[in-house]
Amino acid sequence: MKEIIKKHREIIVYVTVGVLTTLVNYVIHFTAGFLGGNYYTCVSISWLGAVIFAYITNKIFVFKSKAKGKEAFKEFTMFIGARLFSYGLEMLISFIFIGCAGADRLVWSPNFFDGIIPVGELAVKTFSQIVILVSNYIFSKLIIFKKKTE
Repeated sequence: MKEIIKKHREIIVYVTVGVLTTLVNYVIHFTAGFLGGNYYTCVSISWLGAVIFAYITNKIFVFKSKAKGKEAFKEFTMFIGARLFSYGLEMLISFIFIGCAGADRLVWSPNFFDGIIPVGELAVKTFSQIVILVSNYIFSKLIIFKKKTE
């Protein structure tokens, strides 16, 4: 069992960090929605908080990057670029399922009788987070935190 964990440490830690990043994203998203933000504003605010959390945790715990100076800046800008792509992906998924298909309302209502978290919105958010988790791993592993071969 230890050998399996050691062999797959990176993916195990990435998924764990991904789940924590998703929790950060959800907490910010649904808090902003509860405070009256519309769906797309909530996506944008939660994206920013999740990206900051994800960069720090991926750099330190997942890929154990030792980059400093210009190399660290390049790594950070590539990370932001990849996350901008995933932000666009989330907005596209949201537009298709919520904006076009009407999976749920775009404006939140914390009214008890309306429900605080719309089920359709939660489903779209969860689906988009799964797609984003996979695409972010591909970018991070193959491009951003790619280990240099000596």
